[in-house]
Amino acid sequence: MKKWLIILCMLFLLVSCKPSEKLSIMVPQGSPAMTILGLDEDDYAIDIVNGPDPLVAAFGSMSHDAIIAPTNLGAKLYQSKEDYVLAGTVVWGNYHIISTSFVSNSLSQLTDKTIIVFGQNQTSDIIMKHLLAQYHVNATITYVDSVQTAVSEYMLDHTKIVMVAEPSLSKVKALVPETTSIDLQTLYADLHDGASYPQASIFVKKDLSDQRVNHLMDDLRSSINLVNDKSHDLLTKGITLGILDDILILEDAIEGSHLMFQTAQEAKSSIEDYFSVILELNSKLIGDALPNDSFYWSD
Repeated sequence: MKKWLIILCMLFLLVSCKPSEKLSIMVPQGSPAMTILGLDEDDYAIDIVNGPDPLVAAFGSMSHDAIIAPTNLGAKLYQSKEDYVLAGTVVWGNYHIISTSFVSNSLSQLTDKTIIVFGQNQTSDIIMKHLLAQYHVNATITYVDSVQTAVSEYMLDHTKIVMVAEPSLSKVKALVPETTSIDLQTLYADLHDGASYPQASIFVKKDLSDQRVNHLMDDLRSSINLVNDKSHDLLTKGITLGILDDILILEDAIEGSHLMFQTAQEAKSSIEDYFSVILELNSKLIGDALPNDSFYWSD
């Protein structure tokens, strides 16, 4: 009997010491990918992807425990299928406009000028239109399909006024040092009592346990703090993961990416203000209505 008790105790210890399954996360390349650099690879299985299509597919197939995605995309998909809820916001606006022709940080200098903007009818377009309207600036917008195309346009003529996003901004400034940028997040905050636009958030499966979500939120907050402190180890990891190919440029890109963690409840008022702007200009981007309270995770 004693022998069997010893065997049972050993089996119990083996089971209790068995590491829990890794939590899977999908994240788009660029500023959002910076937020996960401090996550422990023993605890998290992370897939970094390019473009919105893999994100949409992941929401549909429920292939990952958590997905970092544009905040409005998560809201839109939630309206049709409530599988994922918003647990926290991680990127607070990484859009900038650039030119060598700027003489100040004021939008008024764009009056009667042409601005090259990527992503017609997407968040970038909404933010640009909102700011032009609120600052009473009459300008012409010309659209290109992607931030990469916008950068290419600028590299052909540095006097053009072009919208870009981090980390592309820092790469452009390294190539064209005379480039001046205007931070659209700062202009947005001036209009909204200091609140930023919650560009990218983390969405978790609705049935994920509170314990696992809380652990993820704590780890993300710590990761983002370390990235903002410009930890050399994390910057090196960022180069390995292909965010940029130069550690000094990646370091410069952190500030303009506006990385900050807030839980869903902490960010809720800023998210709703942001959604109200989208509803006014293109309601389809969030599914034609504000999501209900159950969209916001709470333990």
